[in-house]
Amino acid sequence: MARIRHLNFLFLLFFCRLPLAAQDVHFSQFHHAPLSLNPALAGAFDEDQRFAATYRNQWGSVPVPYETIFGAYDQKVFLPWLGDNWLGVGGTFTYDQAGDASLNWLQLALHGAFNWRAADEHVLSAGMQLRFGQRALEPGQFNFADQFTDSFFDPGALTAESFTATSSGYFSLGAGVNWFYQPEGTRTRIWLGLGATHLNQPSVSFLNDGKVELPMLFNLNALGFVELTERWDLAVNLLGQQQGTYQEMIGMGGARYHVSQEKGKELALQLGAGYRLSDAVVGYMDVYYKNWRLGLSYDINTSAFMAATNRNGGPEFSIQYLISHVKPPKEFKACPIF
Repeated sequence: MARIRHLNFLFLLFFCRLPLAAQDVHFSQFHHAPLSLNPALAGAFDEDQRFAATYRNQWGSVPVPYETIFGAYDQKVFLPWLGDNWLGVGGTFTYDQAGDASLNWLQLALHGAFNWRAADEHVLSAGMQLRFGQRALEPGQFNFADQFTDSFFDPGALTAESFTATSSGYFSLGAGVNWFYQPEGTRTRIWLGLGATHLNQPSVSFLNDGKVELPMLFNLNALGFVELTERWDLAVNLLGQQQGTYQEMIGMGGARYHVSQEKGKELALQLGAGYRLSDAVVGYMDVYYKNWRLGLSYDINTSAFMAATNRNGGPEFSIQYLISHVKPPKEFKACPIF
């Protein structure tokens, strides 16, 4: 076991020198974590305030499972001089951890977007993101080859292995654009956007022999649902991402049934499935209850890595809570007094 951990350590050091070490987190339920995709999605929704959280546990059956926690908040800001347009502001929190040495990312980001109502049913938005990140590990959890004495392993033995630093921080800039289609009188909603992160290509390293630049991450996303009948909707979510030599393409589709549409008692259930290209098949279920959005998904690994995972990808849970403010009437009419 000690030799295996030593190999894991060498594997970690090797990839810390490559751009692939900079891969950002990803979700199967990316439609429930829009601010993880594009800052232009801040404020691009029907309601006025949105709270969101996602938890993902990936590859729990292997020695180095991945655990990710994501939280977000955004809201609309209306100003008199903006007319029918508005600002979207928000923030996100991301924590990702994996491996014996608790290799982790901590990321905090601020998002701002300008939403321009180009027509009654069309909103165009452009957004910016400022992100602070820190990468850290705990090398004390490792065992090394020089702790073997006469073929016996001594966990208390001193080792010559050392790190210049066990954490590294960075600032990152992101930007994006989005088109939001919201026809009045129907449930149909469509978002189509292009986002980019790490535009300044910040550096991260645990070693003193050079810096590792984070490659820029680009993504193209299409999210939405189309009203088919009085009670049925079709949901389709597509995402393509590229970061350095790493690529991800995932498509999700599902059907939503509105059990109750009574005001204050709204309830809808959605079932669907998707496929992450050359990686995993995903099944998911969403519950829409009043202002709540609850999601559960599970990945079944299909890549060559399934030899280690036994096809187990991992569960993912998501939750959203949305708040709508009462709007004053556009026209005020006084009642006549008799």
